[in-house]
Amino acid sequence: MLTKYITTFTVITALLFTAMGCGSSMVIQDVDFSQSIESVLTPDSDQTVHDQRFGIKFSIAKILEREGMQSVDEVRLIRNRAGYYFITADGFNNVYVFEPAERELKKKRIIEISSQGISNPAFNQRDRFIELVDRVSGQTYNIDHTGRR
Repeated sequence: MLTKYITTFTVITALLFTAMGCGSSMVIQDVDFSQSIESVLTPDSDQTVHDQRFGIKFSIAKILEREGMQSVDEVRLIRNRAGYYFITADGFNNVYVFEPAERELKKKRIIEISSQGISNPAFNQRDRFIELVDRVSGQTYNIDHTGRR
């Protein structure tokens, strides 16, 4: 009888320690999510872009609608240190900032750049911000997920 209680106690104790060990969360801090080089993506006929290098695929249809455009030849994509995605294209007036969520990108902010549209844009990763270059005018903009800096 005593053996039965000892065995039961041992099993319960083992389960409690296992549950306590599995229940604690692990946090890795100071993660840098940035992509040091922008991705230049070509939309398919469904307005979907796919970056195989970084494993992301999404539709730009809603962005095109917001910009009043039917299509673009290329989309520029870069990710900052905090993990936000920045998207723009030739002729866009804005840079779109999205935060990743489970199976979706959620709009964080729309940063207005030019009412005439950005010409031949390029993104560069800088220390704490993303640099947007209008390669026709030579104008540069420093932006982050909170807006223009």
